[in-house]
Amino acid sequence: MILRFIVENITSFKDAVEFNTFLSSKSHNHDNHRVSCGHATALRMAAIYGANGAGKSNLIDTLDLLNAMVRNGSIQGLSLADVPFKFNDNPSDRSGLAIEFYHAGNVYYYHVEFSEEVIHLEELLLCNKNKDITIFKREGDDLTVKGKFFSQRTNARYLDTIKRMVRPDMLMLSFLGYYYPNESSYITEAYSWFVTKLRIVKPNYVSGFVPHLLDTNKQFSDLVNATIPELKTGIEKLIVKKEILKDDIINSYPALQRVVKQAKDHPGEPQTYSDPFFNMCNIVFEPQTDAVYMKRLMSIHKRLDNSEVEMSMISESDGTRRLIEYMPLFYSVIQNGGVFVVDEIERSIHPIMIKNIIRILSESTNATGQLIFTTHESCLLDQNILRPDEIWFAQKDSEQATQLYPLSDFNIHHTANIENGYLNGRYGGIPFLSNLKDLHW
Repeated sequence: MILRFIVENITSFKDAVEFNTFLSSKSHNHDNHRVSCGHATALRMAAIYGANGAGKSNLIDTLDLLNAMVRNGSIQGLSLADVPFKFNDNPSDRSGLAIEFYHAGNVYYYHVEFSEEVIHLEELLLCNKNKDITIFKREGDDLTVKGKFFSQRTNARYLDTIKRMVRPDMLMLSFLGYYYPNESSYITEAYSWFVTKLRIVKPNYVSGFVPHLLDTNKQFSDLVNATIPELKTGIEKLIVKKEILKDDIINSYPALQRVVKQAKDHPGEPQTYSDPFFNMCNIVFEPQTDAVYMKRLMSIHKRLDNSEVEMSMISESDGTRRLIEYMPLFYSVIQNGGVFVVDEIERSIHPIMIKNIIRILSESTNATGQLIFTTHESCLLDQNILRPDEIWFAQKDSEQATQLYPLSDFNIHHTANIENGYLNGRYGGIPFLSNLKDLHW
């Protein structure tokens, strides 16, 4: 769970700006959205609104940048020259990112300050109710560690060796978490959260593995086929057509030959095949049968006489296909935990459909994951779906810097129509347009 995320001197963020998932004392609905995180409590949903250019996507991009830094273990190759805020009278090349998150029973705070080629400061803290404890802090050439969080062999000589091995562009968290996972369970757990639990979903997101999941995971299949009819797309259920690929078929398509080779190099792992003729399909080599299978996703529609009609995904609309691509994400939020941060969640999807999806997630009492998303879709501004402290707004100030604030900063009655209030400009976060008559339109 993300508790808070802080951005400073990056893209449209000038001074330190915080987004958080803490509860407000003014919000009391949807108790099932509250998640106990050790000594803290977080909310498992958040929606971020704002005009075009206000900085919503920049917030997602900066979180994606931090995730990429940790996963890569270095800032090399991340094109950071244009990252700092450009409208500063006294520009600084140093940018900062900090995140507080809950994982494996502990609350961690990770903070890094960097420029184009150098990590200037990096620290990992273990957060307790009354006091935060530094696990390690690296600033310039200095490295400080808390010995009790490391293995018994941690000493001055060992730390000096580590300092010399970690280049100025590298992250200590990634280096120790990946190469020395047994040295500190706390560092390894914090590193693994970025790698296994945090998922950033951009507008061009394609899951690619829906057919294989439907074929091999009954829980996923049951959830999808219970949800799909509620979305009123005309689809009654989804099925997977599984067939052995013969050599004559494989040899007829050069692109398919390459994917089959990948499948054989990674037995049991699904590979995507993007030829439009085989829309939404996976190629899997199963060593137990020594066969290569094609798994194609098909939709089932019903005629008036209740007879079934099979259709390929290429026959479905872009919005319907995007909804289906989202299914592994929604399944993971409900069943597998983790944090999913989605930019433009409503893209290509009808407002009623996306509202139904978010409503289902909101009403779930079994969900163990967290969903944070940006959107322009005002129909989600409904207190029957989201709490006021789960709704955030992005707006630029007079210095062209993005500011973030939650709806709970306002006095909102539990019966208030917040969608109307938002569209009327009561809470900000909307475009400010000139009068068209003044522009001689």
